[in-house]
Amino acid sequence: MIANRALPALTLSLFACLAACSSSTSGEIDERVGTAASAVINGKPSDSSQDAVVLLVHYDPASGGFGQCTGTLLAPRLVLTARHCVGDTDRYAACRADGTPIAAGAVRKNHKANTMYVFTGKDRPEFGRGQVTPAGRGKKILDDGGTNLCNRDIALVVLEKDVENAQIAPVRLDGDVEVGELITAVGWGVTEDTPQPEQRQQRKNVKITNVGPDKKQGGVPPNEFEVGESICSGDSGGPAIAQETNAVVGVVSRGGNAEGGQDSRDPAAGCINGRNLYTKIAPFKDLLMKGYELAEAEPWVEGGPDPRKLKPKAACESGDECRSALCLADPDAAGAATCAEDCSTTETCSVEGEVCTAEGESMVCRAPKVEPPPSSGMCASAPRSAGSGAASVVFGLLALASLRRKRR
Repeated sequence: MIANRALPALTLSLFACLAACSSSTSGEIDERVGTAASAVINGKPSDSSQDAVVLLVHYDPASGGFGQCTGTLLAPRLVLTARHCVGDTDRYAACRADGTPIAAGAVRKNHKANTMYVFTGKDRPEFGRGQVTPAGRGKKILDDGGTNLCNRDIALVVLEKDVENAQIAPVRLDGDVEVGELITAVGWGVTEDTPQPEQRQQRKNVKITNVGPDKKQGGVPPNEFEVGESICSGDSGGPAIAQETNAVVGVVSRGGNAEGGQDSRDPAAGCINGRNLYTKIAPFKDLLMKGYELAEAEPWVEGGPDPRKLKPKAACESGDECRSALCLADPDAAGAATCAEDCSTTETCSVEGEVCTAEGESMVCRAPKVEPPPSSGMCASAPRSAGSGAASVVFGLLALASLRRKRR
């Protein structure tokens, strides 16, 4: 448990991203990663359906280090976040459109993994009252080995054990984001109304305005994409959730507006009408797959089933237990209910030899029915009783005896 008496005030140590963003015709971006207090702008409280999004706290009593970010549970023991949330880095980063740094953005070292804590739920933990019990604690921090935040502000935290009753999120491991695509921004930063919102915040219908690599409109590095007003510093590491599929497609890196700086009277001032950058997920597929492996979990791929649910042929009681949502009587299991493989969209089956078969209103994979062997084509003689056979023999013998008498 984290004792309250050892925690610094949250309003003094918010670690996340806030940027003074200056447009440049040379394709350069100057967006600062700092410690200001700000967050999802013009959003509303996030509900329990977004509980895969967690509060990520760095707390090191030995060094006095404390910071706060947002993360996403990709598996019960795996958290996705920004690199600057888990390490000792510069407070801002200035990046070229090709992804190379102009200035700052240096990554010196990662925090100790066991100083990273996860808090779940839509309500902010009451750090000011007694002891606070985190839902998880870090065991290992994973990154791609980069030494600068530009074009690679992404990291994973593998936890010591599974988060109890964890809600997890699918991810886009393949394919790019598109200009005009709508995302939902979710995070734990402050709002324009308060530096410490009591609930996690969200903002829907945020449009992707630019996708890297692009040197236009100030430039966007290859592994990043840009959105308008939405997130701010307390939201660093938080997800961009594709509204069409609910998959995580990006991680909050940096952003802001021309105001820049901090205003104690209005901590969100630097984020109103800002331009903000997310790190894409897909370019870091290998890193995520390593994280899944260490967390002993299968990835939940965009458009695919929740990997924690039962596979085809597993015994089930309801469709909610199955990856296919189909729990049906299985002819190969003497009619017992098992999870069926859905082939309604692919018309193909994963098990060799099975075929896509209509079963009620569903299309499922089943072993082909065995048909009886075909007829030989010869007429089968009608069965005869022993009695009728004997009578025929007797009749024949009598006829033969009669013929012989005539010949005499």
